[in-house]
Amino acid sequence: MAKQTDNRKKWSMSQSLKNKLVFGSMGVVLLFLISFVENEHANRTIRKTLVRINYEADNYFVDEADILRTLTMNDADQIVGKKYRDIDLKTLELRLESIKFVDDAQISADHKGTLMVEINQSKPIARIVSQNSPHAYIGSNATALSTSEKFTSRVLIIDGPFASRLMKENYMLTDSTGSKYFQLIEFIDQSPYWKKMISQLTLLQNGDVVMQPQIGNYEIFFGKPTDIEVKFKKIDMFFRDILPAKGWDSYQRVNVSFNNQIVCE
Repeated sequence: MAKQTDNRKKWSMSQSLKNKLVFGSMGVVLLFLISFVENEHANRTIRKTLVRINYEADNYFVDEADILRTLTMNDADQIVGKKYRDIDLKTLELRLESIKFVDDAQISADHKGTLMVEINQSKPIARIVSQNSPHAYIGSNATALSTSEKFTSRVLIIDGPFASRLMKENYMLTDSTGSKYFQLIEFIDQSPYWKKMISQLTLLQNGDVVMQPQIGNYEIFFGKPTDIEVKFKKIDMFFRDILPAKGWDSYQRVNVSFNNQIVCE
């Protein structure tokens, strides 16, 4: 019995050693194959560039020519003809994201020699109209975007003496007051109903907001961009209950800035 047990142990140890050798050999072969494939990929040459731009938001601020010009730095850095190993995809993505209207760029290269460029455009949600400075868009990421000669987006209009502050870099991202104005703009943009009902915001010198509706010759005094949902519930009550009963031409101004009140004049 002792000899049989010893023989079984020896066979088990021998089999275990064989298994380790087999798996070890397979690992070496696998690493070799991975290294070979990576080396083959790195030595491929870019034959063409394929650009895909997301136009889902009906924005046409950039086109393929804009992307290719920036990608190649106005032909100073030609991509086609380069080896994959000589291209830093992250650098190229950052180069494209430097375009104001590009929100995100993703670049990859396939095994056929095609450099594939996927572009998501920034989405404007409002347009700032200023008499003393260039116009600008407000993007869905709370940044100010320069206007484009290629395309004009039909979005909420913002004017008034306070509006120029929204164009300051990162004002709506880092400033507590600026973020409140962005929340108001975003609230309107994300509601199909309010996007149809409100056409313009006028920001007064002291920062108060006056709204212009799409229909009617009255204005809505909103006050500071606080208690946004509460104030819009008052405006909705004015639209649904008061105007139908009194008539669309009955008032010139409605004030929803006071607590628990709607003041119609």
